[in-house]
Amino acid sequence: MSIFDITLLFSLTFLLYISWRMFRDLADISQWLVRTSRQSTMWTFYNRKKLALAFFVLWAVAAGAFWFGGLAHPVKFWACSAIALFGFGMGFVNPRFMMRSQHHNPRYYSIERAKEELSGDTSLIVVETKAGARGHPDRHVLRPHVVGLTEESDDENMVLTYCGLSNLGIAYEPEIGGKQLDLQVMTQLENNLVMWDQNSGEPIQQLWGRLEGDGPNGPTMPERPSYRMPLWAFEKAFPDGKIFLNPIVPVAKNPVLGLYDRIVHMAFVGGVTEQAEKDEPTFPTIKRFDDRLPNKEKVYAANIGEDHVAWTESFIRDHGDVMNVRVGGRNVVVAYHPDLDSVGMYVNDSGKPVQKIAFGGHSDQGDLPRLETMKAAVYWVVWQNFFPKTDVNRTPVAA
Repeated sequence: MSIFDITLLFSLTFLLYISWRMFRDLADISQWLVRTSRQSTMWTFYNRKKLALAFFVLWAVAAGAFWFGGLAHPVKFWACSAIALFGFGMGFVNPRFMMRSQHHNPRYYSIERAKEELSGDTSLIVVETKAGARGHPDRHVLRPHVVGLTEESDDENMVLTYCGLSNLGIAYEPEIGGKQLDLQVMTQLENNLVMWDQNSGEPIQQLWGRLEGDGPNGPTMPERPSYRMPLWAFEKAFPDGKIFLNPIVPVAKNPVLGLYDRIVHMAFVGGVTEQAEKDEPTFPTIKRFDDRLPNKEKVYAANIGEDHVAWTESFIRDHGDVMNVRVGGRNVVVAYHPDLDSVGMYVNDSGKPVQKIAFGGHSDQGDLPRLETMKAAVYWVVWQNFFPKTDVNRTPVAA
């Protein structure tokens, strides 16, 4: 073998290794096929720019060896180059375009406009803002994953984060320690969304809400209350509310983006549909399992401090739709509102148990605020993986 053959072989080998690593750790869809650790994913993300530089340097070396070696091994060179570019692009470039954040440019529509595309039973993730209530259908928030909530209210800093694999929307104030965050989508780990902050360059696991570099005890983004209800109930409760829609551009107007977004949408819908229908997690990356509930049971979970609790809707309804419970040393009311098919959790500092409570917190003990940390209808298998010490279906305290 000549020096050019050896150089070509080694440069293509390392080129393919970098490509494989970028694809495996950052491409998101790769985890249907391979399992990657958090440590590996984070290392690749933190070093992605260095890896990108090394990738292009190695390709230039390979191209030089190919050229000066008399254009020998053309199939090997071009095939390896194509495979490497695909893997690199899927990990380094594609996630940002596949899941384009709408942190700063959300699109909300009237209920009447939304009803042209959504059925009355469509589940909405609801967040109340100063500008009014905002509803988010799962399949419309599925592609951006991050949606701003400040379309009309510049004095309020809120964002909805969404993970289809977890069936979970969490509203956050995107700031930590007084520093603003600019949230983009990174990948998923253990069937839960991982974002990253463009300002600090740090990843953020959705269910933890903290910068990865701050460690397990680092400060978190403040949560804002969110809950679920069907579209018909949203219209009843908030006739002036708005609905987030994410229409795909017509192919005739933009063939590339129109086709690309349709392919991405079909892949995402296929993934979340499989997650909903099968007992096993779609991505085989869950580290631990807990058989206290079925894997795909949808639970209403919350925490105050380190006290995590999860309830099923059936348990709440079996206890008369209203439960007075203790979470983290505080009194909390967990309620199912049958008139609007919605579960809510409220903080009760009145010192007396609640017997009746309406949607929004109006009770026989006064108006109660929503508990900010409630997670509505998250899959049990995902929740318990991140919070294994969760108490299940905690019983009401004696009145």
